[in-house]
Amino acid sequence: MIKLTILGNGYTANFLSKEALKKGFEVSIITRNITNPKKNIHYFNFSDTQNVSKQLINSNIISTVPPNDQGMDPIIAKYGKSISLNKNKLIYLSATSVYGDGEVNEKTKPDPKSKRGIIRLSAEQEWIKQNKRTSIFRISGIYGPKRHPMIKYLNGDNTIIVKENYISNRIHVEDLSGIVIKFLIEKHDDTVVNVSDQNLVKNYDAVEYVSNVLQLLKPVILKYKLQEASEMLKSFYEVNRIVKTKVIGHNFKYEMKHPDYKKALLELTKQLIKSYKSN
Repeated sequence: MIKLTILGNGYTANFLSKEALKKGFEVSIITRNITNPKKNIHYFNFSDTQNVSKQLINSNIISTVPPNDQGMDPIIAKYGKSISLNKNKLIYLSATSVYGDGEVNEKTKPDPKSKRGIIRLSAEQEWIKQNKRTSIFRISGIYGPKRHPMIKYLNGDNTIIVKENYISNRIHVEDLSGIVIKFLIEKHDDTVVNVSDQNLVKNYDAVEYVSNVLQLLKPVILKYKLQEASEMLKSFYEVNRIVKTKVIGHNFKYEMKHPDYKKALLELTKQLIKSYKSN
């Protein structure tokens, strides 16, 4: 049985643990707050130094924990020595914000333009420095159940911010989980893996498609204005990149469960409407 320890207990970690259990892994989660524990998962409190240290030495690792605002990774800061002693596979989930503009792939030199990208790159470097066995997964925008643009739409806000010629990159959380767990099972050793569905659909086009099919209100366009944008919105819109991969689909085969963003968003919206009706 493959031992897997997931660092963090948020949205992505939840789907990773489900996929790992489905594939027969022995799953542990290290988190600061053990809330709503799930069956068949071992939980460790982040502050339990002795047991966490042992776990980080003797298990495959996936870290979903983001760096702090200074770019310091809290796992490396507290448990760096244990990470350095690990002889298994380590995966750090980063973001494509470490890249600059234009078309990028795993060979593209990082050139972050936002603070988020800069601190992510710093955390990547910490993990590689601590243990060269680490694979860095640079992930596009994650969407899935309870995380997609139609949620606010169905709650009465049918506005959508649009920036001309802007291309967004994304990945369904189920595909992200499937890719990461398959990567572990097959024991790949790529240092960098870009994770994106490579389905270049503008967000507005997908929302409009769903609203047309389900006969909802037509989306109202709000033009992106730099001077009025929040820092989060700026970091999202100010860099326009197309994320490609030379790993997934090449030396690492994976068939996407959700290759078409429009159709995936339609199914998520149908599920959400059904849940509203049942409540």
